[in-house]
Amino acid sequence: AAADPVSVLPGSLERGSWCNEHDTIHGRLDIIEEKVVKTVEHLESEIKSLLSIISETTSNIPITPGTPLIDIFDGKY
Repeated sequence: AAADPVSVLPGSLERGSWCNEHDTIHGRLDIIEEKVVKTVEHLESEIKSLLSIISETTSNIPITPGTPLIDIFDGKY
């Protein structure tokens, strides 16, 4: 019995119940991972839209002659 890792785990009387719990946890983690991926994709899309709007807005601002130009993105985008 000592060689069987399932019998060593506290609270696990049957291999089947332990496997079911393990599968349930992985199922929940899969759902969480899917939600995180969708959220990140949505946020990336929102950020791209906002950067596009900012870029369009800053390029349409009338500049007084002699005013130095400032790159608000510091050339990174």
